[in-house]
Amino acid sequence: MLLNCVIIEDENHAIELLTDHIQNMPNLHLLKVYSQPIIALAEITEEDHIDILFMDINMPGISGMDLAKILRPKARFLIFTTAYHQYAVEAFELEADQYIIKPVTFPKFTVAIEKIIRKIGKAPVQPVAKSEIFIKTGVMNKIIKVSPEEVIYLEARDNYIIVHTDKDSIITYLTLKEALHTLNQLNNLVQVQKSFVIARNKIEMIEGNLIIMVKGTQIPIGNTYKKSFFDYVKNNTVVSARIKPPKPQ
Repeated sequence: MLLNCVIIEDENHAIELLTDHIQNMPNLHLLKVYSQPIIALAEITEEDHIDILFMDINMPGISGMDLAKILRPKARFLIFTTAYHQYAVEAFELEADQYIIKPVTFPKFTVAIEKIIRKIGKAPVQPVAKSEIFIKTGVMNKIIKVSPEEVIYLEARDNYIIVHTDKDSIITYLTLKEALHTLNQLNNLVQVQKSFVIARNKIEMIEGNLIIMVKGTQIPIGNTYKKSFFDYVKNNTVVSARIKPPKPQ
């Protein structure tokens, strides 16, 4: 589950803080940032498929409250981030899901996101899996069709990623999170390092902290991702119920 996020905030330090928080949450993807609420009002549409809208209240041109009256139907969840307590009642009348008082510390942020994830868990929406996806490459006017089940791993480079498949390696100017969101239709991809996302069904072998993929590519597991990855491996490993191996005859 990857949730698309949009920030509407006129203070640069608040934008930077929210951006860092979003990037530190593996299930969040920052779709757009608006420092001018009037531009957000003009550009945001339902086609953006916004899951979480983070919005300040005291902004120039139009207040967050007035903006929310228009944009609320275009976002699945609304979180106000503000320095003011007095707007809380009005915020929840606008069907805000969370109201965070600044400074938006990471603990406050994670609590708000966990509450939203619990809401989603109570009413899960199953996306329709796509059998094929078109990826725009680094070559002008060249677009390649990719089947999600053919993906072996994604590799992040400087300002682009490489999508390695059974057939080819495709360079595309996406972020790793954007590619993960697009290609993970079968919920098969998992991040194992800052620069690598792998397809679990393409793992051939695990040796210590090395994952060996089909075609022999070796990918080291990053410290941040070790626990979740090895929990997955443990839950899917066949183990004998015998305490001791049989003695030789």
